[in-house]
Amino acid sequence: MSSLNQIKFTEKVISSWNKTYKKRAKIFYPKKLGEIKEFIKKIKSENKKYIIKTGECSYDSKSINVDYETYIISLKNFNRILRINKKESFITVQSGSLISNVIYELKNKGFTISSIPGGEKISIGGAISANVIGKDASFKNPAFGDAVLELIVMTADGVTKKIMKNNEISRYIGAFGMSGIILQVKLKIKKITSQNLNVKTNIFKNLDDIKKNLDSINEYNYVQVDPFFREKNFAIGFSANFSKQKNNIYKAINLQSLFFERWFFILSSFFINKFTWRFFYTIFFLANKDKNYELDLHNYHYSSKYKHMVPLITKKGLVDYEILVKNKFKKKINSIFNFLKKNNLFPIYIVIKKIYKSKKIYTYNFNDNGYAVAISLDKFYINRRLEKKFLQVINKNDLKLNLSKTDALLLKKYDKKNNLFMSYYKKKVMNKYEISR
Repeated sequence: MSSLNQIKFTEKVISSWNKTYKKRAKIFYPKKLGEIKEFIKKIKSENKKYIIKTGECSYDSKSINVDYETYIISLKNFNRILRINKKESFITVQSGSLISNVIYELKNKGFTISSIPGGEKISIGGAISANVIGKDASFKNPAFGDAVLELIVMTADGVTKKIMKNNEISRYIGAFGMSGIILQVKLKIKKITSQNLNVKTNIFKNLDDIKKNLDSINEYNYVQVDPFFREKNFAIGFSANFSKQKNNIYKAINLQSLFFERWFFILSSFFINKFTWRFFYTIFFLANKDKNYELDLHNYHYSSKYKHMVPLITKKGLVDYEILVKNKFKKKINSIFNFLKKNNLFPIYIVIKKIYKSKKIYTYNFNDNGYAVAISLDKFYINRRLEKKFLQVINKNDLKLNLSKTDALLLKKYDKKNNLFMSYYKKKVMNKYEISR
């Protein structure tokens, strides 16, 4: 009998955030460090593979098992905030903690973290592994990895190590779990003047107005473009800065109690098409036009049920692209928009935000001085031929795709002999050398 059968697994179907991949999986939820060591020991002795999946927000096949015999380890039980040091401005937290929970705890103490991603289920460890960028990206804090001060990790041999030197820490940031399991992190935090944000929305008619807004100085800033590119309501900007209202007067959103909203989005999938989605965006722009309101910091990041539940309205999933535009903003973004219009493709959403280059070199970082354009297309409306043409437009304009969309770096870094971390995403690329979105 296999020794792995002695471990208690939970068997269920898992999927990527954008619903493009689904697999039945054997998932292990350890509660103690010793259980992780024992798991790795047994995995290694039987020459099996495993992947790490905790927050359930990975795109495409990044955290999908190769087959039923590829095992998954989840660090959901490693979710404690161990220390908040206000004097030295850092937090020590286990990697399975959700960023949404960390923000809630910190804002009550007058602090927050930097480069906050949009998903409400993203874990601290996952954000480090993907080196995510947020709508609060700045010159001081370009990406999530820039705030990491120390790590406690477990290597493929089951050895626990504290990583303190910058060059060693860099190996784990943007490594997608290929360097080892991140167990705990010491993270920089920043002081805030209020628990509330003053949010302003503005309607933009063209790309020049969008760039001007993104270049302005705000704590949080992003622009959402009408996917039908209508001139009247071309885009809407969401800018936010800390409010003068210091006392918190808002009730935090309970992210676990969205049952009915989720089912509304699932049922909507039977009625969503180009016409109904056009109507939705008309209402969306009218509802958000030229507003000025205050919002709790936590709710600002997680109040948009539309953003978090958008994969639920697509039956076949989303095809996601995040494109870096470093120069010639108007010309290069127009080339992308013109392709979408010419081929009658309508995105589920288009979001643009300004990003900055990290001062350190990580295993991977997408961020550079420029603008990130996130585009999600309904998989029902795009085929292989159109995808190939779209990639040609991106290459022709010397644009860069996020690593969640291209695997060149993983091909270069992957060590077949010593690495136990292998997902469907990685295996597909190693064998076929395809571009994985």
